[in-house]
Amino acid sequence: MEKEILEKYKEAGKIAARVREESKRIIKVGANILEIAEWIEKRIKELGGDIAFPPNISINNIAAHFTPNKNENIFVNENDVIKIDIGVHVDGYIGDTAYTICFKDYFDLLKASEEALQEAIKIVSPGTKIKEIGEIIENTITKYGFKPVKNLTGHGLERFNIHAEPQILNVKNSDEKELKDGDVIAIEPFATNGEGFVIDSDDIRIFSVTKSIEEAKIRNSDARYIFNFGFKRNGLPFAKRWLSLPEIKFRIAAKELLSKEILYPYPILFEKKDCKISQFEHTIIVLDKPIVTTLYSE
Repeated sequence: MEKEILEKYKEAGKIAARVREESKRIIKVGANILEIAEWIEKRIKELGGDIAFPPNISINNIAAHFTPNKNENIFVNENDVIKIDIGVHVDGYIGDTAYTICFKDYFDLLKASEEALQEAIKIVSPGTKIKEIGEIIENTITKYGFKPVKNLTGHGLERFNIHAEPQILNVKNSDEKELKDGDVIAIEPFATNGEGFVIDSDDIRIFSVTKSIEEAKIRNSDARYIFNFGFKRNGLPFAKRWLSLPEIKFRIAAKELLSKEILYPYPILFEKKDCKISQFEHTIIVLDKPIVTTLYSE
């Protein structure tokens, strides 16, 4: 890996780690989810980074892809298990990190996914097989009496690409692919007291643009506005609330873009009702001495 690229990955991870740690102070009972998301976005920019994806603030049985809408008032409850997933990029090179907070009852659930992450990182090196990571994650989570979420994965990171290869399953599997020197990966174990399987919601708040200007033939002016906004993100996701469009106009325009596969949706992912899910995540550069870019140091 070129030194300049390495430094950008490290800077993105450093910013993401600092925002992660600082954000823990504002996750309190009664806190407004929208205000938390906006604080994270503002802090990323204050520290010199750019937002790689809208902050995911996923509560209880919601696993991923939840970000608040404009003017939405959802407040943290003392019984909640709250997952905060933060992405920062520097010139397209990404630091991706997540943590979970609870206030009572579910501390072992958090330990299960956090320890699974720590144990998985210990075996990361060039030549480590993907299946070895999945096995150690599943073994650690089940040791605590919980289940890993089998259809959520860790993933590779590339410039302006948050879900690159390899996909890193959180369960035992037969993937013989090996990590290579210079790979950048995000490992993110999800643990649950539910079924261990998430499904898509009809509620979609995060999107990305998947086609070039030349490929996109758009009539509706609002659809062109959404496309142009998303296109400037170089393929990185954006939140519906970042757009200056009334809800009805957004729906009409988005319908056209989705039907032409110009817009890629990230549906909210959820488990069965009344279950809880925890998540922890770090970004790692695979080397003989791996670099965890999202470790925090003052």
